[in-house]
Amino acid sequence: MTTPQAQPSAADRVQRSLTQLEEQRLSTEFESISMHTRKRRVVLYFGRATFADNTKYLYLRDAARERNHEVYWCSFDAPLVDSLRAAGLPCVNLADDIDHSIDLLLHAAVAVFCVNPAESLKGSFSLNGCLAGAKKLQLWHGVSVKHLLLRLIPHLGLRDLSIRRPFYMASQADLVLSTAATFDRFWRDCFGCRRLVRAGFPRNEVLLRDPLPHETIGSEIDADVEAALSSGRKNVLLVPTWQRGQNTYLNDPEFYTKLMAIAKRDKINFFFKMHPTYFIHNMDTKRKADGFYLLSPGVDVYPLMRRFDLLLTDYSSIMFDFLLTGKPVLSLDLGPDEHHRFEPDFSLVPDVAFRHTFTKADFEVKLRKALHDDDLGPKRAEMAGKIFETDPSRASEQLLTLIDRLVDEAVADDFTVEMPGPSA
Repeated sequence: MTTPQAQPSAADRVQRSLTQLEEQRLSTEFESISMHTRKRRVVLYFGRATFADNTKYLYLRDAARERNHEVYWCSFDAPLVDSLRAAGLPCVNLADDIDHSIDLLLHAAVAVFCVNPAESLKGSFSLNGCLAGAKKLQLWHGVSVKHLLLRLIPHLGLRDLSIRRPFYMASQADLVLSTAATFDRFWRDCFGCRRLVRAGFPRNEVLLRDPLPHETIGSEIDADVEAALSSGRKNVLLVPTWQRGQNTYLNDPEFYTKLMAIAKRDKINFFFKMHPTYFIHNMDTKRKADGFYLLSPGVDVYPLMRRFDLLLTDYSSIMFDFLLTGKPVLSLDLGPDEHHRFEPDFSLVPDVAFRHTFTKADFEVKLRKALHDDDLGPKRAEMAGKIFETDPSRASEQLLTLIDRLVDEAVADDFTVEMPGPSA
């Protein structure tokens, strides 16, 4: 028998409303103060709860070079901050000293994000207000076949605070990365941002070269996973995308049972990685069956990506980055309105038949073709050229020239002097 959960009392509801009003007031005041505060030569990088994604790679390149500004990785996650400090990297636990955190954010010249600031700032509206005067650069985390942020208003509405607040925080970006002209209107519509930056994703550089020092932080794997990757078997990376309350076949237990049987029969290794949103510390990632391995949702798979022979997904954005490895992609064939009414939407990307597709009925046949009879290499190269217009290996180099310019803009004298003449 399920015990019904106690409903909040009227007093609790009133207190919650008062707390939200206080947070709103703090944010408004911090925002105004931030807009008037003289900026320091400080660049702040924000990410998820783990050390991964585009800001990780740009931050490491920035921290390793000669520069004319300070650099900090900002996080609320103590284990992550401790690991970065142990590696000698500049970082701040925003929860350690709130007064110091407010001061740091108020005076930052540039703030760089790769996810919604609502996620990086743990939903703190007031801390977001502290960054109002900083130049905010949004790198995001991949090419999308999902409608995002402001493009979701017709589908989700705005009355719900849990939707409205993240939309507001994300739409404060001053610059947004767009890897190709074909996506410019999309990113402008998603973020409401009119200043776009043409460059590649920093995380993709490790798909084209060996990792640099510190780039393997956050990509640690268990010994049995390492042994499997080196076993000589075909290695398949399975990455379902984040679902908005409605799972696809890739999250069906029946599908996992099928994969385990295939792994045993055909000597294939499957590595299952959930979306980073589902990351928790100390998650059990031990092997579940011969040839079937669980990776932590928080692990950074990019330094490992070249070791996989195939990417298997429903419609994760990772499949577009994976094109740079030259390896095949196998994705779930979802027709219009078969999943969400607004996603996946492949009209958002160039119309190139770059991926092998499968249904529940023909999965094994399509898996064998993708692994052993792949004929889509030229189409993958064509697609990669259309969605990544600049040199993917120089993404960080190009973005850091922008960072330098933004810092200079933020700290430049911005006052005028009035010279009243003698009275008539």
